[in-house]
Order: sequence, then structure tokens, then C-alpha cells
Amino acid sequence: MEIPVAFQLGDCRVDPVKRTLSCESLGTLSLQPKFVDVLYQLAEHYPEVVSRDHLIDTIWEGNHFVGAKALTNAIWHLRRALAQVDPDREWIETLRKGGYRLKVRPEPLEHKALKPLETRRRVSWLMRASLALALGVGATLTYLFWHFATTDHHKLTRQLTSLTRTPGRELFPAPSPDGRYLVYYWNRYTQPSELYLKDLTQPDLPPRKLTDSPDQDGRAYWGPKGRTLVYARSGRDYCHLVRHRLATNTVTKLADCAVGTAVGLDLSVDGRLLAYLGEAEDGRNQIFVLPLDGRSPARAVPCSGSACELVDRDVAIADDGKKLLISRRATNSKEVIFLHHLETGEERQLTFAFEDVRGMEWLDERRALFASQRSRIRSGYLLDVDSGERQSLPIAGLSYPRKVPGQPQVVFHSWDHANYISVLARGELNHNEPYLRSEASHQDPALEPGSGRLAYVSNESGYYEIWLQDADGERRQLTRMESQLRHPAWSNDGHSLAFLGPGEQGNQLYVMTLESGRIRALPSPYRDHFKPSWSLDDQAVIASVLADEQRALAWFPLEGSPSLLTTRPGRYAQMVAPGRIWFSEGNSRHNGRLYELDMTKPEQPPQLLLEPSQFGLPYTWARRDKTLFFMRRGGDYLELHQYDLVTGRSEALIRQSQRAVERSASVVPLADGRVLMTQTQQAEVDILRLQDPMLR
Repeated sequence: MEIPVAFQLGDCRVDPVKRTLSCESLGTLSLQPKFVDVLYQLAEHYPEVVSRDHLIDTIWEGNHFVGAKALTNAIWHLRRALAQVDPDREWIETLRKGGYRLKVRPEPLEHKALKPLETRRRVSWLMRASLALALGVGATLTYLFWHFATTDHHKLTRQLTSLTRTPGRELFPAPSPDGRYLVYYWNRYTQPSELYLKDLTQPDLPPRKLTDSPDQDGRAYWGPKGRTLVYARSGRDYCHLVRHRLATNTVTKLADCAVGTAVGLDLSVDGRLLAYLGEAEDGRNQIFVLPLDGRSPARAVPCSGSACELVDRDVAIADDGKKLLISRRATNSKEVIFLHHLETGEERQLTFAFEDVRGMEWLDERRALFASQRSRIRSGYLLDVDSGERQSLPIAGLSYPRKVPGQPQVVFHSWDHANYISVLARGELNHNEPYLRSEASHQDPALEPGSGRLAYVSNESGYYEIWLQDADGERRQLTRMESQLRHPAWSNDGHSLAFLGPGEQGNQLYVMTLESGRIRALPSPYRDHFKPSWSLDDQAVIASVLADEQRALAWFPLEGSPSLLTTRPGRYAQMVAPGRIWFSEGNSRHNGRLYELDMTKPEQPPQLLLEPSQFGLPYTWARRDKTLFFMRRGGDYLELHQYDLVTGRSEALIRQSQRAVERSASVVPLADGRVLMTQTQQAEVDILRLQDPMLR
């Protein structure tokens, strides 16, 4: 069809002249001219496939050197903008070696010129209009006087205002009950991270530091009169909920919380009830409620039915103090929200299959706002707790929103980061170069030794899928599971890839045969699975699992039933010789231990190879010949080490800030001595205030 200057795409109007995308739920976005040109071309050829060559020839005048990457970048930005309108809808389809196709029908907007009226009709109309005007002028003036006297003419529109612009990451904002002050957690490189207080009525004044502790302080909540704060203060092996009196700067312990808690906490509006993430008798994290009257002990919030198979993660208390929103995690790529009534214990599931919930906040008795992440793209949703209906509030980066008392506003920290794959030359400390980097996020590199093909994970399509880059640089998408996939691992013969994907009980192990494109899940009785690797004969996959709520190392034959190799809490394993497996233990935030398991002698315990003083983080290590590579934590930085297995000599190859390195991703040694690794763009995190009519 012939597309006019402007056209309708779903709920949005695209204006190629003004270069705007206008949507009822999104407002009006200004797009780069090339982005609009791409969208216009896709609409003009709908429903046909538009080849990459045609788009580059038409929009970039045949400059394939510039246009190839620019087109990929344009498609990613268009998908990201449209995903804010409807994240569950596929707007643009990618066809392998074909091009792109618009999946939503564009509708032309007709522009009809008004036809001139006959003179007699025009005169007659003017006479009637004049009479009507004369008769109605009094009534009109009366109405206008009443209207302007009783109506607020400052129409509320969507508006974003930056509240912080300082270097580092300002997290978990909390406005005071009177709206004057803002408390937040300020994380800065090379400096201690503490809670700070900012006076919003005097924005030019520097923030005042509230805490000075070697511990880590989490998300803070104000007491009802703005005189106290409640937050979690945690160390390596403990977590305390504390009340901080601002006038005296004294801190009092209220209860114990789950170790590592930064979120999972809320205080009722009247300050009488505290809900928090604690540790149940069986060791699992569970939500507790504690009356702050000093007379009643904390009690666990019971789950019901299938919800008991999930793990509690965060909580929000309604203003009436009688209802809770509880987010529970099934896997690393699935988190759900429940409505829990404290008096009756009745529960109801409100959401299904969101990847990751990043903050919940009650707006009134029946509405809540929550932030969710899909493939590292964060956005907001308004939730009707009675009907379960939700409405998109497409604010990119929205995380941990908190309402401003008495205003149709929320504050939040804007988290919008991307990963990229870098290459490190041996011996060049503090120097690395991007290997695969664009506006999309790329991570988890896996190199096939024989051909040099690189498998990796990218959110270029809007989801974290497995992609392949051939030795000549040609890239293509391998999976279309529309989920969050992680950690591809090549079989030794290069015919298959193992990776993590969604499952009913948690992360599931999958194997893909590249020649046929067939993907199948490996049967497993375990609730969750972690970073996989292959046996030397490619007949089995090895992975850490959760078995009876404990970490263990398991063997997954491609044909047959899985079995446990050891009940030690292994994190990641590699088979280094027939019957010999190396595996690591520890926490992804701390240096761990490395063990060797002899499969031919199951009665013998694993042999300790390296202590934490010698080894690094448990996920980021790899062996190549007689050299071991691992990422090691040291102070406030991370170092990539190469360890000579013959001499025991360790050499640091790179040193960077902790937040610049993906701590659970892969380290890939190359034959020429270089190393591939996943890094994080060090984007700043600032606090914003959102005013929006949807928040009324």
C-alpha cells in the first residue's frame, strides 16, 4: 500500500516529517532521522521482507561499511522504543539472511481537504451562527467565569526531573513524609558507600552523609514523622534491621534479616509494622512481619499451594497495613507477584512470568506500581490489585520506585546498563579493547576451538537469545525462544551448544544441534541449574544444581537420567581429563576454592587444589593447557589472573573496578594468548522524579 506522510502503527502515530513516535501510553518521542527512515521503509513494504541491502542502499546511500552497524543499531533502538508501548508484542521480525519485516499492520492516516460550501449555505450558516452567538454570549461568559474560578488549568503531563547528577550510582531513593528530603544509597568507586540526605528545597547544597560504617546499608524507609529511618545493615555473614534516629545519629537493632539483603523490606505508613526478608528454619529466605510495639515477636508470612515452591524476594505493605505485595522468584528469569491478606492468610497471584521485579510500591488502596526487567531493559507497570490488570508505564530504566506523599509523582533510580565482549592482550595491565560492542548488550562468549566461531548471548532482538558469529565476522541469531538465555557452551566436536533457559522449576539445561537447529531440554529432577560444560566425549553435560535446597554437582547424559557427582556445593565445573573434573566453590562476590574430583574413585572426597588466597571468583575461570585463568577480587577492584599450573606462579593481566566486570560470565582464553571476557559499560545511575497523569 502507499504510505502517507504519517501512519498509525498499533496505538502509535509515526510522523516521518517531525521524526516523532506518539503513543497514548508513552507520550511523544523524538527519534533519530535514520531510525524513522528505517521504520518508514518497513511500513512502505508491509507485509513483505525488506532486505538489509535494500535498507542500506536506500537510507545510507549504499555505504555498507557504515550502514551495516548503523542499521543493526537502528533496529535495536526501534524495538526498544516500541517495547515500551507493548513489551509482549513482536513489532519487527528478523529473518535469517533475509532482512526485516514489520509484524504490525501500518494504517494510513487520510488527509482530506475540506470542500468549499455554496454561498447561500455559507450565508445562512453565518446568520444562524451570529444569532446563536448573540443568544449564548451571556451563558458562555457565565460558564467561563465559573470554569476559571473552579478548575486547575495546569494540565498534568508526563515530566521527568533529575534529582541527582553526581558521579557514581545513587540508588534506592526515599522521599521524606513532607516531601522535602531525599535519602538514598550512594555507591562511588574507590570510596565507601553510605546513606546520604539531600534537601530538595535547596538543590545546590551538597548531600549530607548519614552513615559511616564498614557494613553495607540497604534501601531506607522513613518513619511516619520523618524523624527516623529503618534499613538493613549487612556484612559478609550477618544482616541486621536497624532504626536510625536522625536527631541523635544513633542506631538500634530491630531484628535479623537474610544475609545479603539490600531490598526485601518495607515499613507501614503509620510506622507500626515492619515487613522484611528473613531466614526461615529450613534456611530459605522468607518474608516476616514484625509489629514495632515491642510486645509481639516477628512471624513468618505463610505461603500457600504452588507458591511454596518459590523463593520470597521482596515485599510492599499497603497503606492500610492489612495487605502485602510479595514477589517470589521461580528462576533467574521468572518472578511473580502475589497479593497476601495478613488477617486471613489468603493469597492470590497477580502477575505471571515477569523476568525480574525491581521494586514494588502501593499508590493507593487498589493500585500499585512495580518495575520489571526483561533482557536488561527495565520499565514500569501499573497494577490493579483487584482485577490483576496491568498497564504499561514505559519509563526506560525505572527501578525501585517510591511515591512522593500527596503528589502524583514517584522517585526512582534509572538503571540502564549494557554488557559488551572485550579482548585482552597478554601482559597489558589495565588495557583491553572491545571485541563485540554495539547499542545492544552482548555477554557470555563461548569460542569453538576448531573453527573460531563465537557463540554469545545478546538482547539485540529484544530478548536474551543465543547468537553466532562466524570466523569471517558474519552474525546470525540461533535461538528464538523469547526468553532470557545464558551461558552457551560448545561441545568439543563443535556440533552442539548447551545453554541455560527457562524451565518449570527453575533454569533448565538445553542442548541445540547446530546443523538441524533442533533444541531440546535435558530431563532433570532438580529445581535449578547453573553454568554448563561438556564431558570430553560430548555424551554428557555437567552443571551445578539445587538438590534438596543445597548446591551439588550433577552429570546429565544426553541419553539417560542425570545423577549427582558430589554433594559438595560446586558452582562451575570443567572436565580436564578422562574421569577427572575440576570444580569451584564459593560466592560470586568473593574468592572461592578449586577442587579436583576423581570420577573413578567416588568413595574418595574431592582434592583441594587452590585456596581462596590463591584462587578467584567461582564462575569466572577457565583452563587452557597448563594455564588457569580466573577473575580475582582484591579490595575494591577485580583482577584477571593467569596461573601457571606447573610453577604455581600467578600474574595479573588486568585490573578494573568491580562494577566494570560481569562476575558470573565466562573467561575465554584464545590460542594467541589473548582473553575474551564480558564487561559492563560504566554508566552512571541517577535519581529521577516522574510526574505523570497515570499516577493520579
